[in-house]
Amino acid sequence: MDYEKLFELAKPYLKQNEFGLPHTRRVFTIAQKNFEIPKNLEDLVFCSIILHDIGGSTIEKQYKDGPKIAELLLRKLGYAENFVQTVCEIVRTHHDHPEQPSEAFRILYDSDKLVMFSPEEFAHYNVKQNFDWNQIIDLIYSEHIRGLAKKLLKQRRTEE
Repeated sequence: MDYEKLFELAKPYLKQNEFGLPHTRRVFTIAQKNFEIPKNLEDLVFCSIILHDIGGSTIEKQYKDGPKIAELLLRKLGYAENFVQTVCEIVRTHHDHPEQPSEAFRILYDSDKLVMFSPEEFAHYNVKQNFDWNQIIDLIYSEHIRGLAKKLLKQRRTEE
């Protein structure tokens, strides 16, 4: 799949978000670089990543409107109904922290957490009152990504 088509369709919706399309591209790149994604899950993972914040600038809007928009865009590209519904469920719940998430959900979730430690996004969170970086790290499912987050946190704090 050429994911650029989906990025292009998603662009007007992602502009409504604080970090917008650049955030989504960073999450996409993090997933590509840090996970061995099984071939049979690539479309599910990458479509879910591109569409995860599509509903708006708040979690409430993302959960309410995101699945509808995701469904519209994926149907436009001819995806099967079952696939569309699976992506919509991931979009509808991508801030939740289930005990037994699917592999596709875990990859999106961990990539979306790791992006918070990026040079582009770190300062935004770091200035928030009572923001707990260790709590974010503890939410990450993958041991490898948790280690990377700890390393990036240390690096960002020395840059301040």
